[in-house]
Amino acid sequence: MKVISILSVFLLLTSLRCKREAPGIIKDENGVIISMPYLWKKSLHNNLGFHSNSTFDVPVSYNGNIAIPTTNGENVRQMTLIDPDNGESIWSWDDRFQPATERIYLFYAYQYNNLLTYQNGDRSYCINMDNGTTYWKYRRNSPYFDIISGLEDTYFVMGESVSRYAQYHERVVFKGNMQTGALEEFIVPDFTLNHIAPGNRIGDVTGVVPYRKNGVQYLAVIWQEPQNVTSINDWQTYLGLYNYDTNQWVYEKSVVNQPNINGVLLAPPVIYNDKIYLNVGKELFCHDLMTGDQIWSRQFYQDFMFSGFIIAEDKIIANNEDTYTYCLDPGTGDIIWKTETAGTSSRISYLNGIVYFVGGSTGRLHALDINTGRHVWKLQSDLLDPEDVYSFKTNAVYVIPARNGKPPRVIALTHLYAYCFEAYR
Repeated sequence: MKVISILSVFLLLTSLRCKREAPGIIKDENGVIISMPYLWKKSLHNNLGFHSNSTFDVPVSYNGNIAIPTTNGENVRQMTLIDPDNGESIWSWDDRFQPATERIYLFYAYQYNNLLTYQNGDRSYCINMDNGTTYWKYRRNSPYFDIISGLEDTYFVMGESVSRYAQYHERVVFKGNMQTGALEEFIVPDFTLNHIAPGNRIGDVTGVVPYRKNGVQYLAVIWQEPQNVTSINDWQTYLGLYNYDTNQWVYEKSVVNQPNINGVLLAPPVIYNDKIYLNVGKELFCHDLMTGDQIWSRQFYQDFMFSGFIIAEDKIIANNEDTYTYCLDPGTGDIIWKTETAGTSSRISYLNGIVYFVGGSTGRLHALDINTGRHVWKLQSDLLDPEDVYSFKTNAVYVIPARNGKPPRVIALTHLYAYCFEAYR
């Protein structure tokens, strides 16, 4: 009797905590979905078990298909294009310079027509997305920053200047040819040399964002200089606007932050309604892009380095390392709502009023209503499949709008599988 009584209490508590309201759907005590039927799942490896895999921070798609990181079952890392309707593989690419140790890490990537290029240290790759073949690849003489952007068949990366001071280190803008991979030095800010950081570093460009207005092509250029000769972490960030058509600065040095430790650009900038939004250190900044004037700034407890932020439905949605997701008014910087989520997370994806991301600390696939901040999903991989004990991975989350009679879908990866779900909305 005692054993039966204990079992009954356990079952009662379990039923209260995880409530099933429809076949296959489990909700927690707050009504948030923690498990639901998936449309399909695909193994990321040719045999079961944990394998060291690659990471795509940005969702890569081509002709309605998506690219995900896979292995061949023996830790041979691949980029695989799959059909999001059924998870079937179309092609796999694996042509790395260092196959034994090199991950395919897409912190950024740039696509033009059927070509995708990304940078990994001193290795540059360009992949033909039609068939998964290498279009070109280079082993450079020095490493380049993995942040990459572009305009049509020209792409932009940052690397050490080859035309200036031999005794100093400075990261400047290079432009590359998507057809050939050839690089040439392009934009060099006027570093002052007032302070020289350890390692003889005098400054860095950390971001280039194209923006077109009234038929004129501009580049927003984010760059930084050291402010303390004894520290490699004390930096000041600036914003410049470069006229790409005339090869001239509109303005070169609008101050973003006051000098501080880790006062550097941490998340990808976003341009919206002639304004540029920047995460520098533990602050978010808004500047008028055409003048460089600062409109507002807001201090946070931590930064937005891993997850970054997006703007959707005239709202800034940002995942902070302090474990909260914030919604801000892009005009004023005022906080509309904040919700406790996960801290370190994947980048944010948006579809039909819902934002999706994977929480690194929770290992769950989170979905929040953009208007209220209310959780609608906190999906657990082990409830989807008892074999999948490794949790969701902070890889990109793919959102697929409704098409061809199929509902909108969300695709997220654990360490073992890719899962496809019908989107919440």
